Amino acid sequence: MMLNVCKMNQFSARFRCIRFIGIICFYLFCSDLMIQVVQAQPRGAGRAGRPARNQGMLRNGDDAPDFSLRTYDGSQVITLSKFRGKPVVLVFGSCTCPPFVRSTSTINSLFEEYREDVNFLMIYIREAHPIGGREVPNNQFKVNAPTTLRERCELAEDFNGRIQMRMPIVVDTIDDAVADVYAPWPNRLVVVDEDGKIVDVGIAAAGGTRESSRQLPPLLNHLLEKKAR
Repeated sequence: MMLNVCKMNQFSARFRCIRFIGIICFYLFCSDLMIQVVQAQPRGAGRAGRPARNQGMLRNGDDAPDFSLRTYDGSQVITLSKFRGKPVVLVFGSCTCPPFVRSTSTINSLFEEYREDVNFLMIYIREAHPIGGREVPNNQFKVNAPTTLRERCELAEDFNGRIQMRMPIVVDTIDDAVADVYAPWPNRLVVVDEDGKIVDVGIAAAGGTRESSRQLPPLLNHLLEKKAR
């Protein structure tokens, strides 16, 4: 009888221990999930948050999703599909993304080198680190997240005035229609061939644009050689 009681006590203690461990694991899981949700933050006009890192659904060989966007001054509507016949380099970025801003001198140099044979287009997207969002210390651009397309266009104009991009700059819609498709977070450069196929979907990483820029010359040379055959 005493032996059975001891066994029951051991079983009860083991059960309580397992239940306690299960509760702790569940709590940690829920906490991690909550952190991810908070970091992503609900999107929408005027929100200071940014989407979470996202590689997106596009793959090399896919048709590049078409879009038509206005330049920041409203003087021109640029449609991606009208660039057929030449390779296209799509550069996604915003003024509050320091890695992107640091990459602009390299991108400008590449534009000057290939401008006769390759179309370059910058798409100004949602702010990466606006005031009230995931701010970066000592960021040279300190701006609020725009709540209207006009405000985003003004930020793009100010960015270009200070950085002097050589290529045309179009501005994504305030509901991020193009960014939703191309998933340029946190940093991305996409290359499209003369037939409108994606040949380099790029890397969505903090240094994605910089790394893609380094790999761009041999890729563009290959596309141009292929076209010349």
